[in-house]
Amino acid sequence: MTKISPLKWPGKIFIFNLLIVLSSFFIAEAAYLQGWFKTLENMFYDSCQRYAGVKPDYSPHVVIVKIDQKTLKAYNDLPMAFWGPYFAEALLRLRCCKVLAIGLDIIFTVSPEDCLLKLGAKSTKLVRAYDVDFRSQLNKGEIILTGKAVMTNAGPDKIILPVNDYLYALKDAAASIGLANFVQDKDGVIRSYIPRLLNSDKPPNLSFAALLMIKAGMMIPDQGLSRIIFVGPPGTVPRLSFLDLLKADKKQFAAIKTFLRDKLVIISVEDNGFADFHLTPYATGLSIAKDIKLMSGAEIHANIIETMMSGRQIRQLGIYPYAVWLLLLLTIALVFFRRLTPGKGFSALVFLVLASAIFSLTLFRLYILAPVIPTAVALSCSYIGFLGSRLTNEEREHRHLRKVFTPYLSESLLEDLVGRRELPFLGGEEREITALFSDIRNFTTISEKLAPEEVVEMLNHYYGLICEEIIACGGLIDKFVGDAVMVVFGAPLYADNHAEMALKAALTIVATADDFQAWLTNRFPDRGIPAFKVAVGVNTGKALVGNVGSERRMGYTAIGDTVNIASRLEGASKTLGWSIVASAATIKSGAHCVQLGRRDRIRPKGRSGLVEVFEVLAYTKGKNTDDAAR
Repeated sequence: MTKISPLKWPGKIFIFNLLIVLSSFFIAEAAYLQGWFKTLENMFYDSCQRYAGVKPDYSPHVVIVKIDQKTLKAYNDLPMAFWGPYFAEALLRLRCCKVLAIGLDIIFTVSPEDCLLKLGAKSTKLVRAYDVDFRSQLNKGEIILTGKAVMTNAGPDKIILPVNDYLYALKDAAASIGLANFVQDKDGVIRSYIPRLLNSDKPPNLSFAALLMIKAGMMIPDQGLSRIIFVGPPGTVPRLSFLDLLKADKKQFAAIKTFLRDKLVIISVEDNGFADFHLTPYATGLSIAKDIKLMSGAEIHANIIETMMSGRQIRQLGIYPYAVWLLLLLTIALVFFRRLTPGKGFSALVFLVLASAIFSLTLFRLYILAPVIPTAVALSCSYIGFLGSRLTNEEREHRHLRKVFTPYLSESLLEDLVGRRELPFLGGEEREITALFSDIRNFTTISEKLAPEEVVEMLNHYYGLICEEIIACGGLIDKFVGDAVMVVFGAPLYADNHAEMALKAALTIVATADDFQAWLTNRFPDRGIPAFKVAVGVNTGKALVGNVGSERRMGYTAIGDTVNIASRLEGASKTLGWSIVASAATIKSGAHCVQLGRRDRIRPKGRSGLVEVFEVLAYTKGKNTDDAAR
C-alpha cells in the first residue's frame, strides 16, 4: 500500500490555521457591529422570550379591565359610543378601589351627541347631558385617554385625538392624552418601546404607558429606544372583566378592591372581533409550537410599564467581552477541527454552536443580549476553512489512493460540509388575503322611516348578528364605514383557505339579512319599510397589511388595489342585481365550495381595465361542476 508522506512546513500550516481563525473572528465581529444578521438575532431573542415563560419575580403593577365577549353581549343593545354611563360607573368604582391611575385604551372619535345629531336628532338638553357623568369622571384627574400619531417617513403627519367633548373634559386636556403607537421592527414584531414618542414639548408627546405612570406620580426613565422585558406570554397580565366590575355585589366588590388597590388600570376592548392585537416575540421565533398567540395592545402597554418600573434594561454584550468569548470558542474549534474527521468535525461544530446558544440564553436571563448567529457563522467559516485546509494538504496526497481504491470508496463519504438552514416564514407587510365589503341597500330610505334611536337599535341588532357569523367564519372585522363593514380573511394569521372562508361569510351575511327581515317587520310594523337586502363584494389578491409604510404601527389594517376592488364590487352589485359579487381571483381559490350563477365583466370605478365577476348563490362544500367555475 502506498505510504502517505507526513505534512511538510508545519510553520506554514500554523500560519494558515491562524489566518482561518482570524478571518472567522473578523467576519463575526463585522456582522456583530453592522447588524448583518439582525433578523436571525431577533428570531433567537424571540425564542428566548418564548421559552423563558412567566418571570419568577413577576409581581403585577398593572391590571387590565377588559371589555370582553360577555361584556359586549351584555350591552349589545347600545353601540360603544353610547357607553358613557357604563364608563362613568366603572371609573367611579375604580376610584373606590384606590387605584393609582386609569388609562382608557380606547380612541373616542365620536360622542353620543355627535351620533344622534348625525342621525337627525335635535340638540336638546337631554342629548347634551347624556354622558355628563362620564365627562365629570374624566375631569377629576388621574385618568388618561388614548390618541394616535399618524406617522410617515418624514415624521408625524397628524395626531388623532379624542372627540372634543371628552378632550376638554380632561383636567389637563391634551396633557392627559397618551399615544398608543407601538415601535415595530421591519418584520412587524413589537420588541421595543420609547417613553417619549414625539420630539416635541407640546403634548401629546408621551406614550400611553409612560403617561399612565406619570399620572400615578411615578418617574419614567429618560431614554430612547429600549427592549421590552416581557413578563410572560399573552394572558399573563392579570385581568378583570368590565362586566364583573360593574355587576359585582358587596362581597365580590370587596375582593375586587383588594385585587386592584394601588394598581395601574388599563381599560381596553379585548375581543377577537377587534383589530387591537399585535405580533410580539410570542408569535414568532425559532419554535414549532402551535399555540402561537397575538398580544393585545393593552397587554403590550402593561409590559412596557412593568419594564420601566423594574428599572432594568436589556443591554447588548460589549464588543470586548464578545471578542474574548469568540476567540475562546474559535481556539477550541481549532483543536477539534484539526484532530477530527470531517463528519465528527461537523458534530463538533453543532456542539459548539449549541454551547454558544446556551451561553447567550444564560446571559439573556441576566438581561444581556449576546450574539448567536455571528458566532455560528464564525464557527462555520472556521470549519469550512479547516476542511479546505485538509483538502489542499492531506487530501491532495490521498488523491492517488482514491484512484487506486475507487471500487472500495463510496460517494456518500463526500458529505455536505454545512447543512442548509431554512428560516420559518415570519410574514411581512405584503400578503395574499381576501377582502369583503358589505352594506345595506336602501339604508337611507329605511332610516327616513325610523326615528334616530330606532336606526341605532336596528343597526346594533343587525351588526350583532352578522359580526358573530363573520368571526365564526374566521374573518377579522377591520372597520365599519357608515352602514358598511369591511372584513379581512387571511391576516394577521395566515390561512390558505381564506377565499373559501370569505365566500362562506358572504353567503352567511346574505342569509342573516333574510332572517333579519322578519325581525324588522315585527319590530316596526306598518312603517312601509322596504325589503331589507344587503350587497356583498369579495376579492382576493395581494394587499399591504399590518406595518403600512412605516416602522411604527398605526393600527392593523389592509390596503391596496385588492381592497379597493372588493369595495367597488360591492358597489356594483346594485347595477348587476346580484347579492354577492365575487372576482375571478376569489372564485379561482374557492370555486370548489360554492354554486355560481351569472358571470360578467365590469369596469370598476377608478380602473381602466375590466374585471371578471361571478354571482355566488350557495355554499356546497363539494366539487363545483358549474362551467363558470372552470
